[in-house]
Amino acid sequence: MITLAVLALTACTTASPSQSASSSPSGSSQSLTEFQSVVTDASAPWTKWEGPASTPTPPKGLKVALVACAGTIAGCVAPLDGAAAAAKDLGWSTTMYDGQGDPVTQNKVVTQAINSGADAVLLGGIDPAQIGSALELAASKKIPVGDITQGIAPGKGIAFDVGADYVQSGVIMGSWIAVDSGGKAVVLPTNDKEFASTEAIVNSAIATVQKCTGCQLKATQFFTGSQIGNGLGQQVASALQRQPDVNYVIGAFDPAVSDMVPAINNVGIGNRVKIISNVGLIQNLQFIADGNVQAADIVYDNTYEGYAAVDQLIRVLTGNPLYKNPKATDERYAYNESVPQHLVTKANVGDPTKLWTAQNGAVDQYRKLWGINR
Repeated sequence: MITLAVLALTACTTASPSQSASSSPSGSSQSLTEFQSVVTDASAPWTKWEGPASTPTPPKGLKVALVACAGTIAGCVAPLDGAAAAAKDLGWSTTMYDGQGDPVTQNKVVTQAINSGADAVLLGGIDPAQIGSALELAASKKIPVGDITQGIAPGKGIAFDVGADYVQSGVIMGSWIAVDSGGKAVVLPTNDKEFASTEAIVNSAIATVQKCTGCQLKATQFFTGSQIGNGLGQQVASALQRQPDVNYVIGAFDPAVSDMVPAINNVGIGNRVKIISNVGLIQNLQFIADGNVQAADIVYDNTYEGYAAVDQLIRVLTGNPLYKNPKATDERYAYNESVPQHLVTKANVGDPTKLWTAQNGAVDQYRKLWGINR
């Protein structure tokens, strides 16, 4: 069980001004062409390589600590699994640590990893602001710390962060809602403020839905990771029962949605609502394939994220500048080496038992950059 302090699900009775309901004037309709263009592009296969063209020669024989926000949250673990595979390709050794969803534990295990002789640390979904003393220790020992999936700019003890462009994820999410609903969605957003990436996605999705003049937004339901498997699903289902006009839910991320889907079905409203979420976990892909409440997902190439993080780590460890995406305009995503993301629906879900990966030969690309012949 995740040990985060349990906070009650926030249930506001009215939307904030930025989330007030909107509707199109009587007899008028909005063109959905712009939304459809986003959906079409995001649904297409990702075949392009947009990562670096060269990498410094990797150092040998390193020990890397991999610290997940919580072992029970696959979105934190899966990219670190990719990093472990990349490290193995380089002949490095890795140790995985479980932060248990608790900032105190996260700080403790990062400290433990540093004192155990790690040459570098990669965090998975951990807010660096919550582990200040461990980051100070790392800095004092000149041990670099990188983050994956947090969606933050370098600084404050973090050498880099590798994750998708989460603002664009939200644009895709909101665009799909507008298109799928024919411009008539009534949307209940959910959000977890523990993760900067989640906040960026949900806030961007809300802003995009607001551009759909015939759509309506309800007040956001906030929760924390400790509520997953501990009442979150039932509380969201109850919120939907209280608001029978809601037909779309913005899921904060897949592990939370996995708790919501059975609870929504248990109260008999599974056919009324559609959920869109993000991460791309197998259980959630299966929901989509089965037409079981969740209808869409923004999926990320977790293996790519892990390899990209190790590629940036090579640069830091050899005293070279980080690779910066030449197309990036947001500093939070400037060093992500163009992590691929993709919109999955029932039409293109493929084999739901397999995690999505881009069709751009990324692993071979990185091995070539690192001088590995296989």
